Amino acid sequence: MKRVVKHELIEIIVPAGSTATRFQLPDAQNLRNVQTWGVQFYYNAIVPASIISGLPTITKADSLISFLTMENYAGRQFDKQSPINKYQTIENNLSTSALQDCSIQEKDFKSYVGQKINFPKSYIDTITPIADPVNNKVFLISIYYTDRNEDMSQTSFENKH
Repeated sequence: MKRVVKHELIEIIVPAGSTATRFQLPDAQNLRNVQTWGVQFYYNAIVPASIISGLPTITKADSLISFLTMENYAGRQFDKQSPINKYQTIENNLSTSALQDCSIQEKDFKSYVGQKINFPKSYIDTITPIADPVNNKVFLISIYYTDRNEDMSQTSFENKH
């Protein structure tokens, strides 16, 4: 049987005009005490707006000054101040020139190996405030995980009638 990897899309809102440089990850019920296998951050050229709130995503420039810290349930920061670009495995090569590559490419995949992350204790730090003076924007993040109650697939094509 194969492991069932699920996906949860979360967002962290950066309020308009905020001077904050630390943003806590949300407490998503589906992500409590699960094994984490991958994280993907998005910026505005890849995903312009969040489907959750409709707010615009952070810019690539914002992502370059943002760092992720993950904490486990034992209170240990096992992934401390990692540049979030480490978790941007999709690269936007869109160009205004017809002579250049105009595609979106998948780079090597940065993943976890089943760590149990305490998401509400984890956070993103930025070097300087990134808030737009007028509009809210969001950090948009995909989390790939397995649920402890559904570690393996319970169905297969062989069992179908």
